[in-house]
Amino acid sequence: MTRILPLTAIALALSLPAAAQVAPDSAPFQMPRADEPAPDSAPQAPDAPSFLEGFLMDFLDRAQPHLQELAEDMGGLVDEYRPALQDIGRLMDDIGNYELPPERLANGDIIIRRKPGAPPPPPVENLMPRSRDHLPPAERPLELPPLLPQIEL
Repeated sequence: MTRILPLTAIALALSLPAAAQVAPDSAPFQMPRADEPAPDSAPQAPDAPSFLEGFLMDFLDRAQPHLQELAEDMGGLVDEYRPALQDIGRLMDDIGNYELPPERLANGDIIIRRKPGAPPPPPVENLMPRSRDHLPPAERPLELPPLLPQIEL
């Protein structure tokens, strides 16, 4: 991801001067005189796409099946994490009240600091559900499938 952004910026920067140049067979733009009647329609754009448009369309055509597959795979993951994300959303009230970017400590912890002038956060007692019915019982261990095939001895 970090490599794509600079490459995209370079490609865009290189294509802008070419787009600003006038084609050699076209006449330079002449400002219409005030006494000339207004044109009946807007000027037509050229039919051929520019290099950048062609490149992006080709890229999107090639990436669409992969992105569609990724979206289908991620659908279940989003449904699985929805309750936890909703709890975090209720705890953070408004993302504008927090400093960006979050701070990452050497041990891997992430600290999200509240802005100094932000209003106080809502009380936690009002945000979290009072019932623990949606959580698995503490006595019953979670049964996870084995990572590798098991051999009976």
